[in-house]
Amino acid sequence: MKKSAAVDLWIQLLDRARANDWSSFQDPECSISDTDHEVARQAFLDVGWRATDIEALEDGTRRRAVSAPVTSEGVNRNSEAMLERLLKPIMSGLSPVDRLRADEAHFVVEPKAGPLVSTINVPMTDETIIAMGTHFTRYCGLIARAYVRTCNLLPFATGMEYKENDLRLKLRRNPHLLFYWWRIFTSYALTGTHCLTEFKPSTRDEVLLVEQMAAAMEIFALAHELGHHCLAHGRQLNGPGDSRSEEFDADSFAAKLCETVEGTLEYREMQGYSFSNPYLWSGAGGILLLGSIEIFRKVKGKIFHNPHFDTHPHFIDRADRITHRNVLQIASYQTRLDFCSSAHNVLKCVLLELEPIMRAWPFKELSSNLPDDWEVAQEGRTRLLTQMELP
Repeated sequence: MKKSAAVDLWIQLLDRARANDWSSFQDPECSISDTDHEVARQAFLDVGWRATDIEALEDGTRRRAVSAPVTSEGVNRNSEAMLERLLKPIMSGLSPVDRLRADEAHFVVEPKAGPLVSTINVPMTDETIIAMGTHFTRYCGLIARAYVRTCNLLPFATGMEYKENDLRLKLRRNPHLLFYWWRIFTSYALTGTHCLTEFKPSTRDEVLLVEQMAAAMEIFALAHELGHHCLAHGRQLNGPGDSRSEEFDADSFAAKLCETVEGTLEYREMQGYSFSNPYLWSGAGGILLLGSIEIFRKVKGKIFHNPHFDTHPHFIDRADRITHRNVLQIASYQTRLDFCSSAHNVLKCVLLELEPIMRAWPFKELSSNLPDDWEVAQEGRTRLLTQMELP
């Protein structure tokens, strides 16, 4: 095996994680109660899904979970299924040279909360562990749903035709949607999970766009971390490497890979249809991911006040580079500009409308009644290696 050292190291890290109370392993004795199952089922019925649609969705989810390979014994099986689902199109979109490098990367589901994906270089080798947190795809789904619903407030007017005051006014007149954004960020900031966010499934009209945006965010994240590996980032001890420059390079790698992934057979099989996904090939999914996590960090920083050393460039600079790459491709540039601008504009307005809530929220009182920061507690385990988190 080309990645035997990475596999061995991951087994050791996984064993250490079992001793950490904050690790997000699935309790084998825990099962969804009939009441919880019925509440979820009723939520789908309330937004227009038929009983046969719900049964097909549940059956498909079970089958994918059972058949998915095991990268980390004890984590949620649905997370394993999601990782497998995403890797097939990503690998098919690589160039032959990058595919050889990718074979030295071991993709795993990490028993860790939070909207995180990370790269772990294996010492003394060219191998890498690329770890996706157990709650990452759920985070992407929630953000995608909130984004699509915000765009629907002003159809076709959040991109190049965007007017900030109009969108902010719409958000104020739809406080339930603004509060939905707030619940997503505070839930992940407080617990690293979605548990404090109300379950509001996509309607039949929303589901295609939500799935497209969520997939674009997820593929960009894994492609970004794969970019760190293929570009051999973080392997020089005390070397001259510029971490911010490396982040730009990994973003560029991911954006290019997203373009090629969108045209592969494996991607169409993953989605189940042949429609184009402009959120993926334009880079808008990456922009929404990077910007949303920046807002998540702002909220989390006000709750726990833990210093977070950030080696990443500012979101605006990263979004600008993703948006304005390949400006000479006249046929696609205007579409890319429209979709990427929409992701940036929506997040900008959401943050501006959330800032008054952030100023009024009793963060100090909340912090005094909370246990330690879940993220710091998870990082309590020893890691004798370099880790780069997105973003």
